[in-house]
Amino acid sequence: MKLRSVGLAVSFAAACLTGGAMAPAAAVPVTIECTDIITIQPYNVGEGATDQAYLMVTGAAAGKPIEGRFPQTGSWEAAPKKPAVNPKQPVTLWKGELDNNQYVLLTVVLMQGKGQDASKNQGFMSKLANAEKADTSKGTLSSPDDLKKVAEDSIKAEQAVITKVKDTYSREKKTDHYGALCNVIVWNQNGTLQKRLDPVGLTFGEHNGNDIKIYSKLKNTRNNVLSKDEKGEWEELQFEPTSDDSTEVRVKGLETEFIPQAGGGNPLRHVTDYLMGITVVGNGKPLTWTAEDQQNNQDAIHVYWNFAD
Repeated sequence: MKLRSVGLAVSFAAACLTGGAMAPAAAVPVTIECTDIITIQPYNVGEGATDQAYLMVTGAAAGKPIEGRFPQTGSWEAAPKKPAVNPKQPVTLWKGELDNNQYVLLTVVLMQGKGQDASKNQGFMSKLANAEKADTSKGTLSSPDDLKKVAEDSIKAEQAVITKVKDTYSREKKTDHYGALCNVIVWNQNGTLQKRLDPVGLTFGEHNGNDIKIYSKLKNTRNNVLSKDEKGEWEELQFEPTSDDSTEVRVKGLETEFIPQAGGGNPLRHVTDYLMGITVVGNGKPLTWTAEDQQNNQDAIHVYWNFAD
């Protein structure tokens, strides 16, 4: 609200100086980056297990479709002591300019695996793109209510796709593994950038407890994220959904599953747990984020937020 009020005041002053004529707002350069992929618990099992990870994106900017894969070929090595992506080497997911009222909606999907089945991945991303198509075709927004509607409608449509993600990716089919999904929206409102990030939320199971579930949330982690301290030594920390300087949003992607044992017996409980960090740069400066719609305050671990803006 504070940014919006300042923007309106500046616009009013400019109009007074020009005798009431309003100059058109200039296009604003925007970059959406992935600044972190942190493995808390890998998908692959066993002592010293290492994953391969990659990102896929879809969406639209000013009504024009976006699609991409990062890296373009192959994958990144990912392990608790080896972040697949880190802030020193961010990955640019989209870069361009937004004219007045134009917006970009970018859907970011984290995967574990080598990404060699291009047809399967393309089919999955097409489902997501088709779910979003009606929201992005116009390419412009008229009000904050429009932005909210695009965000909520897109996530609702994607939840229907992710609820059935095991039909596409599963251990039984020996495929890659779905890790997390979020939407990033950036809108040029009269020269001021408005933004929103929505994780797809809980798509299987229950929020609390140790049973089978799949979610992408903005939430506090447990005290189990390995990070290097100032001396270069590893320590376990709790991460919040935004960075200390509020320029990065961290989406926590988790799946709890039960894996059958080869020799029989009770299935083994296994958790895959990742953090994916997203940063938006506007006019050359990282934008800051807040998460205010707190949900489920049972305890510090189970608090989560539906979106950040």
